[in-house]
Amino acid sequence: MLPLVEQKLSDIFIYLEVRQRLVLCCFTFLAIINAYTMRLCLDFSLNRIVLECGGHGVDHAPQVLNPKALPNWRFELAMALNQTEYLLRSRLKAGKEQPDPNQMSHNRPRNRDPVPVHANPPVQEDSEERRSCSELWPRQTQSLVVMAFYAGYVLTHVPGGRLAERYGGKWVLGVAILTSAVLTLLTPTAVRQGGPYALVAVRLLVGICEGPCFPAVCALLAQWVPEQERGMLASCVLSGGEIGITMVQLVSSLVMAEQDWPVFFYLVGGGAVAWFLGFTLVCYSTPDHCPFIQSEEREYIRCNTSTSQLLTTSGGREDIEGEDGYEGEDWEHRREVEATCNTAPWRSMLTSTPLWALVSTSMQQEFQQKLPQELQTALEEVRARGTSWSELTTIIETIAPYVGNWVASLSTGRLSDVLIEQQILTRTQTRRLMSWLVFLCGSMYMLQIKTSGARIWSVLGMGAYYASIKLLPLDMSPNYAGTLMGISGGMGALPALLMPYLEQLETDYKLVSSVRTAMWVIGASYISGDVQAFNQPELEPQ
Repeated sequence: MLPLVEQKLSDIFIYLEVRQRLVLCCFTFLAIINAYTMRLCLDFSLNRIVLECGGHGVDHAPQVLNPKALPNWRFELAMALNQTEYLLRSRLKAGKEQPDPNQMSHNRPRNRDPVPVHANPPVQEDSEERRSCSELWPRQTQSLVVMAFYAGYVLTHVPGGRLAERYGGKWVLGVAILTSAVLTLLTPTAVRQGGPYALVAVRLLVGICEGPCFPAVCALLAQWVPEQERGMLASCVLSGGEIGITMVQLVSSLVMAEQDWPVFFYLVGGGAVAWFLGFTLVCYSTPDHCPFIQSEEREYIRCNTSTSQLLTTSGGREDIEGEDGYEGEDWEHRREVEATCNTAPWRSMLTSTPLWALVSTSMQQEFQQKLPQELQTALEEVRARGTSWSELTTIIETIAPYVGNWVASLSTGRLSDVLIEQQILTRTQTRRLMSWLVFLCGSMYMLQIKTSGARIWSVLGMGAYYASIKLLPLDMSPNYAGTLMGISGGMGALPALLMPYLEQLETDYKLVSSVRTAMWVIGASYISGDVQAFNQPELEPQ
């Protein structure tokens, strides 16, 4: 059955003259979107979950929260929900103990709750399952739920990159998305049956499963994307998170306005499972293994990608000959070399100045992506005009910045390709130019943050970021692009894990802002778009 399906797909691709590198880029783009929607679905439903488990009615007017804002807004939410003494006294240990009806009726007439009855009418419990988590989660628990994802996310970046380089990015990426999807589908059951600490465990596992996604995508792009198209195609794929943010905002507003919050998780998880089926059917780790690709495209990719330097001996570049592009003695030699490349050049990598410049700039960029005040201000302005979330104008105002970020990444990516192709600038000079543009736009945004046109600077800065910093692992080492993305992405996610402490430190000590600025300037000055010496595999002794 499967060979028949492959033959039908091959006939369709040949008839339509579909380029397989574009198919691969489309599916990896969708993979990033799925990863972000599964990561952020809890952010947009946490309010509902806490209110349901706290035994109070849910306000059906969705709360718009910035998905890149890290735990601070959740602390404020939890504190607001824990204001009354009655709620504090009515928490039940682990959310599983059933309250005594007699004791509840004995304590209720106290009328010590300052909240009016009409503000939050109690929910009529229809089942014991709803009561099983009838406690209002303290802010420490909510912060633990949030931080659990990032704790797991940081751990698996580097292992995921190494697995993708050794065994191919297809199955590493596919399994990462599939396991995250299954855990997302199980989240509602885990919350209602196990309470907040079951949710912490699930989110930790989701973070562990999603960690390899970006490194695996980079390993695939290193094999499939020609150097002349790297700026455009790789920027489009790696900026898919911006579209993921847009999608999760739209879906959450449309679904949770009319449906129970678990429907949101089922929709997101189901979409990821559907992606997995399509991805495993039509995508492959390398062009040589793809049965749908035409020989002309395979040869074009081989001649115009840095993978021509992949898996070669120290004697120099090795051309692979053969009637179909991957047979013959040279191919067998390449397979032998590949089998011996079991160890990454860790010492050369970790002593590389451009790598640490990449890590520094990645961390600074992740740290400054926190704009909750802007979204809250915009929402208040929209509500002041009498516009509800369900109306088109509100949706446009909320998602426009993220769509703009993605469009800007395509524009700056294409500009980078033109500058390099026309030999106006070298690859390193182009990447540094874009990184300086990120710094300039960020500075202008902070100076004009209270003006109406300030957001355009943020959009331009994010576009330049995807066309510079995000592409460096592909530039520096095609062989170890997954590992480099794992190192830079894993360490870049640390600010997400430590954001409350970093913000407090920056508030208490103004010197911290100056240090951050200096780190960005130094990092932008030392990044490199040239292939590094450690790109050549270190062969194990025979």
